[in-house]
Amino acid sequence: MKTVTKLAMLLAVLAICMPAYGQGEVRILVYSKTIDCWDAWEVIDDGVDWQMDEDRTRGYLVLEVLYDAVTGEIVDVIGAEQIEYWRDGRDRFYELFEEEYTIERVDVGDEVIWVLEYLEADTEPDLYAQMLMVRGKPREMNIGFSRDRDDRREVARRLDGNILYLYMGEPIEKSMCSMSLRLHHRFTRLANDPDFGDSDFETTVIAIIDWLEDRGYEAMDGLVL
Repeated sequence: MKTVTKLAMLLAVLAICMPAYGQGEVRILVYSKTIDCWDAWEVIDDGVDWQMDEDRTRGYLVLEVLYDAVTGEIVDVIGAEQIEYWRDGRDRFYELFEEEYTIERVDVGDEVIWVLEYLEADTEPDLYAQMLMVRGKPREMNIGFSRDRDDRREVARRLDGNILYLYMGEPIEKSMCSMSLRLHHRFTRLANDPDFGDSDFETTVIAIIDWLEDRGYEAMDGLVL
C-alpha cells in the first residue's frame, strides 16, 4: 500500500513539474533564413598554411512551438528543421538538418525579447563546438488564415544574431557567421490552416521540399522523405 501511495505522489509531482503540453497550443512558425559566413581553415602541405573564404547560405527554418494556453506566451520549441538550398553551376540542391533549439522569452524593462539558441559541443576525439544565438522583438499577429482575433499569437517577425563554429582537430576549421531570420507569412499561415497543415510539423516540411523540387532543386546525397 505504501508503494502505491509513493507512486501516486511521484506522478503528482511529475505532473506539476513537466511542461504543460496538454494545456498548451502547438503552432508552426516558418522563417526564411540568410547566413553570411567568414570561414578559415588550415591547409597542411609541407607545413601549415591558412585559407579563408566568405559565403552565403539561404534556406528555411521550420519551428514547432508551444504556446501557453492561458497567457498566450511562447513556452518551448518542440521540433526544428533547417532546409538549406543552393546552386552549383546549373545544378540545384537542398539539404535538411534536424536540430534541437531552445527559446527564452526575456523581459527587458518594458520590452519583451525572444532569444532562440542552439548549442552543440563535443571534446572527443577533438574539440568541436557550434553555437547559434539570435534575438528579436515579438508582436501579436495572425499566423493562420482565420481573421478571428483568437488566432493571433505573439511572434517575432525578425530574429538576428550570430553563429560560431569551431573544429580544433586536424586541420583546424573556424567560422563566424551572421544569421538573419524573417517570418515567412505564406508558409506560416498555410502550416496553421486547418484545411492544410493544421499545425503539423512534418506536413509543413514536406510542403516546403515539394515547393523547392517544383523549382528544380534536388535532394543532396539522394535524400528521400
